[in-house]
Amino acid sequence: MRETTAEIWIGPDQSTDWVGTQGGINATHLLLLRENSRPAWMLLPGNLYVSNPPSIKSSKVWTPTLENPIQDALLLFAVSGAKVSEIRAVFNEFEKSRVKSRIDLPAKFPRGVPKSIYSASQRHLKGWHVVVSVGSYSLAARDLEVLSKYSGLNVEIRVTQ
Repeated sequence: MRETTAEIWIGPDQSTDWVGTQGGINATHLLLLRENSRPAWMLLPGNLYVSNPPSIKSSKVWTPTLENPIQDALLLFAVSGAKVSEIRAVFNEFEKSRVKSRIDLPAKFPRGVPKSIYSASQRHLKGWHVVVSVGSYSLAARDLEVLSKYSGLNVEIRVTQ
């Protein structure tokens, strides 16, 4: 049985535009970390609360590295969700396959994801409100401190027991 141990809600950073709100998020993407013998991030596209919700069949699934699961999730979002050209260009230097909907990062990068990919993601992923909700027992809980390197993101972290 697979368990969802972490989720990341992402939407445009509207914190300066919203007046009189309580700091919520208008999520346009959802990342779910499912764990068991092999963890996997699943990216669900589209605003889940509109009258015509997106189809789940177009989800992207990446197996994260054990060392950097949060950065791998944000990389999945940057490449397949936000489609940030600067990040995609650096990622495509190392990952040549045309279809990026299912990637096993530890298998593709046995020595670890190149640091230049993470650096590009930290520099160019901007303008998003990110809410990370993670169980204390989750693989993702080990990597939360890396979120401070993403200065272009409005990040909230929620850890559950």
